[in-house]
Amino acid sequence: MLTGFTRKVRRLIGALPPLEPLDPLLEDPVVLAGLQRAYDRFAERVRAMRATAGEFGIAPHSQIKAIGGFQILRELGRGAMGAVYLARHGQEPPVVVKVPFSEFGTAPKWVEIFFREFEALSTVRHDNIVRVYRFGKDPVHNVYYYVAEFVDGVTLKELIESTPELVLSAGDAAAITMAVLRAVRFLRDRNVSHRDLKPGNIMLTQDGIVKLIDFGAAKIAGHSSELSDAGVVMGTFDYMAPEAGKPGATEVQTVGPERDVFAAGIIHYRLLMRRLPTDFGSGNGANLAFARFVDSGRRALRDLTGLDPLTRGLLLQMTEREPHKRLVDFDALECRLLQIIRAEGGGAPAAR
Repeated sequence: MLTGFTRKVRRLIGALPPLEPLDPLLEDPVVLAGLQRAYDRFAERVRAMRATAGEFGIAPHSQIKAIGGFQILRELGRGAMGAVYLARHGQEPPVVVKVPFSEFGTAPKWVEIFFREFEALSTVRHDNIVRVYRFGKDPVHNVYYYVAEFVDGVTLKELIESTPELVLSAGDAAAITMAVLRAVRFLRDRNVSHRDLKPGNIMLTQDGIVKLIDFGAAKIAGHSSELSDAGVVMGTFDYMAPEAGKPGATEVQTVGPERDVFAAGIIHYRLLMRRLPTDFGSGNGANLAFARFVDSGRRALRDLTGLDPLTRGLLLQMTEREPHKRLVDFDALECRLLQIIRAEGGGAPAAR
């Protein structure tokens, strides 16, 4: 017997087509052409943004001229815990050097974040994941740092916010989400969960390639964590799965793809709707607002107006409240995304 919720979902998404083998889909000329068009459009937009943006970053705020033998060229950004610099070693290509602020520089829990990010990425080689080269401590400034690949491009957040008129098609959004999920799948196979997927941690290169960055919240299976043991919730509330806010959530020692898939679903929704399903705000207010959402029992996505049935169905499956009900079969996820791209190339299905 169908529950009321199941009936409502079926009314929203209609009858979805069956899943198909991936290999024929990946060889379908319509799919290949759709993917190529999407990545060409991304490359064109990124190059246009870079052409008008001028030099990367700003002049460094601090008087630090070098860290770990790397000359500091520009400050690329700073967050709650540290700064990111463009740097160079001799005549080698530029790299990114990430450094915590002085008040965090040698505090054990912040060192843990830095080391965890390095450990999660140090052996990773994937087209959709930024490479990390080196982790160390600068004896002159008494700070830890790590050196990573410099990605010449813009974040997905910058693309969204700097182009208010930009409306991604279902196929273009599917191309981005597919690249993100391929990276998530690669990490899952190595027992790593990103845990902070959001547009600010996804970059697009001038060649249209999607890359995940910033693994400070990453969790590695079987590794204990001072932060988790202390009950620190890792991630960004706007993209966080409900189970992350439940009592004992930070103590779970296993790593699965459920939280990352949920976040990818919220990102996919934002790309298409140009807004978050729920804006939890910032500071203590965000914590309280997210706690109310967790306690409410309501699903994350309620307004799917204007989306085609395939996209609606995929979003609902990716953002199921209960992690065991969430679609985390990566072959099935990629199949649905490729079907969306194919449908758009052959005439997108009408929204209901």
